[in-house]
Amino acid sequence: MVYHVLFWLCYYVFAALISLSIHHIYDIRFYAELLTLMPPDMMMVYLNLYVLVPAFLLKRHYPAYFLTVLLTMAGNSAINIGLHHLYTVSGSLFFSGDNTFTIEHFATQLINSIYLVGLTTGLKFFKDSMQQRQRLQEQEKQKIALELSFLKAQVHPHFFFNTLNNLYSLTLQKSDLAPDVVLKLSSLMSYMLYESGAPYVPLDKEIGNLENYIALEQLRFGSRLALTFKKEGLPPDTIRIPPLILLTFVENSFKHGIGQTIGEGRISIALTIQSHELTFAIENSVPLPADDLPQSHTPIHAAGPPHSSPASPASGLGLRNVTRRLDLLYGTNYHLDKVETADHFHVTLKIPLS
Repeated sequence: MVYHVLFWLCYYVFAALISLSIHHIYDIRFYAELLTLMPPDMMMVYLNLYVLVPAFLLKRHYPAYFLTVLLTMAGNSAINIGLHHLYTVSGSLFFSGDNTFTIEHFATQLINSIYLVGLTTGLKFFKDSMQQRQRLQEQEKQKIALELSFLKAQVHPHFFFNTLNNLYSLTLQKSDLAPDVVLKLSSLMSYMLYESGAPYVPLDKEIGNLENYIALEQLRFGSRLALTFKKEGLPPDTIRIPPLILLTFVENSFKHGIGQTIGEGRISIALTIQSHELTFAIENSVPLPADDLPQSHTPIHAAGPPHSSPASPASGLGLRNVTRRLDLLYGTNYHLDKVETADHFHVTLKIPLS
């Protein structure tokens, strides 16, 4: 409504300025009479925009539209000439030059009507196009938000299954470490349920979550696991990143690395924080094929599936999900490199910091 009022106000001011600067009309009565000429123009415009355009133009009935809009503009031109004649008969001198129904006067009024209809129709289509684009952008944002929530939710069941499996193994052994596992699991659950729902979280909390998860896995594997976690660069409390991105890579290393290895395994993690970029590198040993295992080696049993033809670390569902999340969050503004050899699997992630 406000835009309509502003448009007609500008339209009137423009016509008044033209009359003042070109025709040098200073009589206030002329501008009052000019104001009364606007209702027919407004009726023509709104009839076109809200009746003719939806009924004919948008439905691609082009001949019917052009015929009806031409008749509408011709009718508006006739009304304007009639009003000019009425004002002239009433004693006004301002419209005495175009108050008769001649071809010249009618053509002049018709050109004015074509200009007004063309301008308002163009503005209407431009406005509708912008609103449609805004709706599509909003729908795309909602779609991305839903997909991100879905991908994030897929991490939770997988994570809790592995962690509860660890706790089950310790309770079977009646280990004194079980209460510590419960406390760490409680902290992890609190983070996953109440803090990771935000689009971004402080990096120091994400690191604390990683360290809790790593501590649980170290309790599970004990001396079998050789693990290092190095952190360098800016203080993490000044950085915010999407939650659970880094955890997925750590999970993947445990699941497809040490979790599938008979005997010792190693995982090395390095987190480097620079002014505009976070680099996260993780490497884990890869289990040997069954045919290459030493025949005299006695397997060490741990919670989880038995060792048999492990899948490639690069083919896990977690990595596919996190790659999709990175695509949605950063587009092409991130770097993810995965290198798999016969004895190790290495991942390097670089993401921009805002």
